[in-house]
Amino acid sequence: MAIDPTALPTGEDPFTRAQLMAAGRSRRTVDRWLSRGLIRPILYQVYVPSQVPDSIELRARAIGLVLPPGAVISRSTAAWLHGVDVRPPGQHTSIPVVECAIDTRAAAGVPIRRPGVRCTGARLDGDVTEVGGLPCTTPERTAADLLRWLPPFMGLGAVDAFAHLGLAEPADVGTVLSRFPGHRHVARARGLLSWCEPLTESFGESWLRLRLLEAGFPTPQAQVWVADARGVAVHRLDLAYPDRRVGIEYDGEEFHDDVRDRRHDALRRDRLAALGWTVVGVGRGEVLGASPRLELGVGELLSRSPRLPRRPW
Repeated sequence: MAIDPTALPTGEDPFTRAQLMAAGRSRRTVDRWLSRGLIRPILYQVYVPSQVPDSIELRARAIGLVLPPGAVISRSTAAWLHGVDVRPPGQHTSIPVVECAIDTRAAAGVPIRRPGVRCTGARLDGDVTEVGGLPCTTPERTAADLLRWLPPFMGLGAVDAFAHLGLAEPADVGTVLSRFPGHRHVARARGLLSWCEPLTESFGESWLRLRLLEAGFPTPQAQVWVADARGVAVHRLDLAYPDRRVGIEYDGEEFHDDVRDRRHDALRRDRLAALGWTVVGVGRGEVLGASPRLELGVGELLSRSPRLPRRPW
């Protein structure tokens, strides 16, 4: 039976543009489906019907269509497959590039060049598992690689997320890094790993904590509960210095961006002030920006001078 060249693919399996062309769909038809939101891209030139929900299994099937022979899913794509999205701020809706690695100790250990795929050579040392039937670096190796190769604020956010989700213990990530003494960015990765906090609940909290630590302030406590006059825990702070009754919170755009959210934050912080706490809320622009106001403000509350100027991320 001939395929209707204008008919949408059925089912929940992803498909490539090349497969659509081979089945008789024209480039114009595919572009029209995209513009109308009937299909959505999940990877470079890999699509899925828009009603199909995202899942680890779907991601694995999509990657399987473009993964080069002999390659292992690695770095940011491995994190994505394990359930940790490390796309940088402002790019969470962008189409991720497939990152993979070829073991340099294998007979055919030569990286492959292909559009939409970033392939590198690496010593894998057995740090390979299967996710959705595909070869993928283990969570511990993935976290170690991200600490090495991502910008510091994203690397710390990634290892915090792996630890928070129970995917990788910081000590096990450190064991992976110990096998690569003297390699590029390993020393920096170890330093970042020493600041890992499994209680961290968002990348923004990781970024905020990194700003405080790089300023030379003491390590803040994470997820601190504040009790009312009856001794009942009523408020939880992202980061805090309990001895100074100072809290610092990351006000992410998802939960703190509209008028009602801001009003709720203000009322909550008024109640904390009545309990003797000073709580500072900062947004993404203040945490990722170049201004030293964050360090200066917290330094005043802690009666400490921050280390300035700060290193740009």
